[in-house]
Amino acid sequence: MIRIKYNLDTGQILGNYPANMNYPSITIDDVNKTITDQSGIFPYIEITKEQHEEGMGKNMVVVNGNYQEYVKTSAELLQEAKDTKIAEIQTAKEIDLYLNVSYNNKDFISSEKAVSNMNGAIILDQDDYNWLDANGNPNIMTVNDLRNLIGIIATQRSLIYNKEALKIRAVNDAQTIEDVNNINWKDNLSLGLKTKKKIKTKTTIKSI
Repeated sequence: MIRIKYNLDTGQILGNYPANMNYPSITIDDVNKTITDQSGIFPYIEITKEQHEEGMGKNMVVVNGNYQEYVKTSAELLQEAKDTKIAEIQTAKEIDLYLNVSYNNKDFISSEKAVSNMNGAIILDQDDYNWLDANGNPNIMTVNDLRNLIGIIATQRSLIYNKEALKIRAVNDAQTIEDVNNINWKDNLSLGLKTKKKIKTKTTIKSI
């Protein structure tokens, strides 16, 4: 037999003590079924070797004197669903933040590097630039065009962050797992943004 020391309030397993071994640093009371060590006095139950082996690798607890696998509460399951959904939302947000943006009927890359290049071109203040769109086609762009493009990118990002906040609030307000699962990043909040797959290309500007 194996003695299982546990927390009386939570059922958490605190240690196991096979009956065929000596434990000089603890006191085992076989009458009151307690184990005393430096941390205090704790109850124990006895289980078989087979029960112990069956419970290995599982989150086992003692409930009403029974050695069993821990069953999560409805509140814990709901919180797990919320945590998973929020992580899903945040992943989707990171993708949508850098979707291509449309300007003058052309799609342009909105990456951090692209925005940095635009700002650099604005600072140089040349008459125009030969700017590649997301498909690798050159376009004559003025400084004013680049400012407008940066403004469109900033608006897109602002909408995405707002969408994230609304979705997370909906998740936190959800009362059931079904409500949580029904929250979808692409549903309910239409931003009017293009969701074309980004095409990886080298963004270049003339004279930079």
